[in-house]
Amino acid sequence: MELTELVFEKVGDINSKHPYLCVYVKGDSGPFMEIAVTDSREIQMTIYPRVNSVILPGEKWNEISQRANKFLPRAIADEDASG
Repeated sequence: MELTELVFEKVGDINSKHPYLCVYVKGDSGPFMEIAVTDSREIQMTIYPRVNSVILPGEKWNEISQRANKFLPRAIADEDASG
């Protein structure tokens, strides 16, 4: 599978203290990864099992890491503002 673009979708869930990001390959119907904030305010990445492998070059892993690091303080600030 040739990768062209990653899509990041912010999801709010009443069962989760913080929103999380779902990461998709553009054109795919479902996410391959979730980026969440733990109760101890750290990033947690979950990779979902799939029938077809998702192959990412290093630059895309860097993009995921950068987005996660930007997401963390925003999610914590949202919690602090509402709490």
